Amino acid sequence: MKKKIKNCLKKLIIIFKINILIFASYTSSANAAVPVFVDTFDISGQTEAPGQLVFNNDGTKMFLTGYGVKKVFEYALSTAYDVSTASITANYSVSAKETALNAVAFNPDGTKMFITGSASDKIHQYSLSTGFDLTSTVTFVKSSVSITAQEGNPEVILFNDDGTKIYITGRVSDAVHEYDLGSAYDVGSLTLVTSFSMSSETDITEGMTFNDDGTKLFMNDLQFDKVFQYSLSTAYSFESTVTLEGSFSIADQESHSQYVAFNNDGTKMYIVGNNGDDITEYSLSCAFHILTTACSSSSSSSSSTSDPTSDSDVIGSIKTSAKLSKNVITHSINSISNRLNFIKNNRSNKNLSNQNINLDFGNPIFTSMYDASSISKKLNQSPLKNKLPEGWSMWNEGTISLSKILDDSTKKDILSNNFTIGFDKKINENEIKGFAFQVGYSDIEVGKNGTGSDSLNYNFSIYRTRPLENNNYIESLFGIGLIKNDLTRVDGSNVLSGKRNDKQLFGSFNLNKPIKKNNFTITPSAKIDFGYTFLDSFAEQGTDALKYSSQEIETGIASLGLKFDGLTNFNNSKIKPFGSLTYGYDFTDISSARLNYINDTGTTYSYNQNGNKNHVLSSKLGFDYSFRDNLNIFSNYNRTQRSSSDHTNSIDLSLNFKSKRETEYAMSLGGSEDLSAGFNLAKNLNGFDLKFDVNQSFQDTSDKNAHVSLSTKF
Repeated sequence: MKKKIKNCLKKLIIIFKINILIFASYTSSANAAVPVFVDTFDISGQTEAPGQLVFNNDGTKMFLTGYGVKKVFEYALSTAYDVSTASITANYSVSAKETALNAVAFNPDGTKMFITGSASDKIHQYSLSTGFDLTSTVTFVKSSVSITAQEGNPEVILFNDDGTKIYITGRVSDAVHEYDLGSAYDVGSLTLVTSFSMSSETDITEGMTFNDDGTKLFMNDLQFDKVFQYSLSTAYSFESTVTLEGSFSIADQESHSQYVAFNNDGTKMYIVGNNGDDITEYSLSCAFHILTTACSSSSSSSSSTSDPTSDSDVIGSIKTSAKLSKNVITHSINSISNRLNFIKNNRSNKNLSNQNINLDFGNPIFTSMYDASSISKKLNQSPLKNKLPEGWSMWNEGTISLSKILDDSTKKDILSNNFTIGFDKKINENEIKGFAFQVGYSDIEVGKNGTGSDSLNYNFSIYRTRPLENNNYIESLFGIGLIKNDLTRVDGSNVLSGKRNDKQLFGSFNLNKPIKKNNFTITPSAKIDFGYTFLDSFAEQGTDALKYSSQEIETGIASLGLKFDGLTNFNNSKIKPFGSLTYGYDFTDISSARLNYINDTGTTYSYNQNGNKNHVLSSKLGFDYSFRDNLNIFSNYNRTQRSSSDHTNSIDLSLNFKSKRETEYAMSLGGSEDLSAGFNLAKNLNGFDLKFDVNQSFQDTSDKNAHVSLSTKF
């Protein structure tokens, strides 16, 4: 009865002080972040001298230790993080290991529980058959070595973000003890890193917790009834600079505070107290900021529960999926377009079988040397050349390419291999029908931490050219495809993985009207390329894993163009000028990427990736000059201008010369906004291939490199 009367008087005093706080809020700075009292939750029916308070990942459960009863209590919250809606659902006795229970902690999925107290001075580890469920099978696993050398009255257990560090506070030392763990969330091995004393600010150190990224620390003191706020120059490290920023008094609500905790986003603070055996809840106008100073936009930082769309690797992965789907469609359409161009340029040939295996390492010199090598000739010889049904031709096209992209400060390295094999038949001089299969592999690295994807893609296409009136003809193709992705995301020491499938439909229509005069051809054209990709939903596997909803990507561009080419032969040489002018409208549309933490299904995050809806004007002008079989000079200039004001200029100039001594020289100048130059030399010496390459970019910050190699084939 006395305790109930005491609690009633306490609540009347609290109500009076709420009015004082409300009045004060009107006369204080609008940016002040003083916590505002919300409510108290009485736990005296379960325990006296309550201990550490923790929540599950979505705030629908809370756990509390009982010092005297030696139990961990589980409560259900009908409203997440609202302690006034809590009801007890279970308890678990730990008296076999600890008779003076103070602290409890869990791993991220709740399948491991850790407790400590002032009787054993050890950390005890348990396993739960169902995460965050004390009614499931709870099994003792192991105990740590004694920590008495550092602390004789441990009060708190905390982990860093990846579970490789553990922190203990206590009344005896008034310090925080930081330990390294041999394995994440495994107390079998503890190595002391450092002990950080708080005795200059506190008299009896009790509770402690971090903000969401470990750059702030909050500690409450039993004697002064205050919560102290510190900053850490290095997240989760007490070897770094730890600075006291200030304190907030909770004496109006609690004169015997034990522990401090926050909700997931730092907008609520909770104090566990012995005076009344209750939990006091406060609201914060500025996340993880309890001082009267103005709020800072950086008060709350990223963590496992922060907005994942602020993580450059997450965004890089989302953008990579869109780029990969677009690249696969573009390559499929281009390979068939190249085939149809080959047929147009070789109408007089009876056998139109063609092999076109290309290696592209982002260096025009490597490409030109490959084209002139015996390797290219051997790869482009088909064993099926004379084994096809009458009238049918076989063709193939393969590419190996390596590219580097810097997008939003996230570097992407893309290695892709694609191989297309097709079969077609000339129905008449201007009409062709055929089909093609494509298989491709892409290895994409995002950033420098190991985030990326391995992808296999398959598709099947049918195509046809049909003559129209007045020498017009139309090219059409339609295809279906599948991309199988193995995805990896690395967040510190946390490695997450997942599998995702992309289904594709794509097509192209191209209307041409070649106009020939002598050796020159002018071809006006109208073309539309389109594609649709459906990305399946998928969930990562690992700690703090994300679930991605399905996504749709519509790609396409409609264009009008005019191109010309010609050929002029001289006695020992020939020159072929070429050029084009194309206007296009890019109508790519990418739906929002929607994702959530698996352990927090109530919060969904979205990332809107802008499509490429733009008016695009591109032009090309160049020539290809050959002298006998010794010299080839190739040059072209390209400019692409988008309505979004961005533009790209690029120039390529390459020279390939083969001396009478069978020594091959090659030089190049090329690039877009940043030009680079290269020189290459190759010679066969008695069966050995000697190569020397030098590359130089004109960027001040770029690397310069040279390579020498000697190889042979046997």
